[in-house]
Amino acid sequence: MQVILSGLHCDACEDSVTEGLKPFFHVKNVNMIREGLEDNPWALIEVHDSYEHVWNVCNQLRGVFHRGKKLHFYIPLHQEDVFYDFHELAPHQRINIL
Repeated sequence: MQVILSGLHCDACEDSVTEGLKPFFHVKNVNMIREGLEDNPWALIEVHDSYEHVWNVCNQLRGVFHRGKKLHFYIPLHQEDVFYDFHELAPHQRINIL
C-alpha cells in the first residue's frame, strides 16, 4: 500500500523518512520526489500494513508539525487491490447521490 507524505524539509531523505515512520508503519520503500520547490519535497512511501491501520495512523498524524512545517498524509485511491478488496466494490459500481 502507498502513502504520500508532504510537508518535508529539503534535507529529508529516504533513510530519515523510513526511520521517522518506523514506529507507525512497516515501511518497505521510500521514494523522494524533489521536483518543484526546493524546500518542499514529498515522499512516496510503500508500507506493508492493513488499510485500516494505514488509515488510522494517517488520520492521527495528519497535521502534526515537524520542525515548523505541517505534515500531510494522503492515501492515493488508485490502489485497486486495496480499495476494491476492502470495500468489495466492482470497478464499474458507483453511488448516485440526489
